[in-house]
Amino acid sequence: LVSDLDGTLLGDDAALATFAAWYERQRSWLGLVYASGRFFDSVCDSIRQTDLPDPLAVIGGVGTEVRRYPSGEEMEEARVPISPAWSAARIERVLADVPGLEKQPDEFQSPFKVSFFLYDASPAELRAVRRRLDELPASVDMIYSSQRDLDVVPAGVNKGGAARRLAQAWKIPPTAVMTAGDSGNDRSLLDGRFRGIVVANAHEELKALRGPGIYQAKQPFAAGVLEGIRYWTEEKAETHERL
Repeated sequence: LVSDLDGTLLGDDAALATFAAWYERQRSWLGLVYASGRFFDSVCDSIRQTDLPDPLAVIGGVGTEVRRYPSGEEMEEARVPISPAWSAARIERVLADVPGLEKQPDEFQSPFKVSFFLYDASPAELRAVRRRLDELPASVDMIYSSQRDLDVVPAGVNKGGAARRLAQAWKIPPTAVMTAGDSGNDRSLLDGRFRGIVVANAHEELKALRGPGIYQAKQPFAAGVLEGIRYWTEEKAETHERL
């Protein structure tokens, strides 16, 4: 299971406690990885402060870092290769005078992720930002989520790409990987390559997703994640604790 945190596993303390108690009985067959827009240290804080179970690894910064838990060791085999032409400083310069665009605090920035606030952006506003980014020498991806957060990352770097490379490193086929999310920066986890779970409280950008690799949960937050696991693992009920 590769799951987002904020708005997915986090958001309902009682549901998280139920999920955590259930998961501790499933560790023998179900690995757990967190995929967050936040970085490793911030995710570790949440693990310490909540009922989040200990994961095997953390995909942080919307896929710009992949680290083993709890050591924090960087897993280079799971990182998407980054063009040498990438430049965070150049991105800041080219977007400096975009109306309404506000750089996020330093704790949300990294050498491979430049993050801004852009509230309730229209499609036209996002296209205008995209045109600026297309002027750069390095190809970049723009991830807009929660009608607020705009992340610029190297092309191909996202949660889904990191999850795919991690699965390859661990020799796990994509069809054996479940993913869960609630907002735009989880879109790459829910592209049909995995067994996707969209929690009921998800933003409209994900609630519109349909397809054989997508399950739209009826419950929100961690309860929705557990509901999705039930849906995708019914065949395991014969050999594992009935879900």
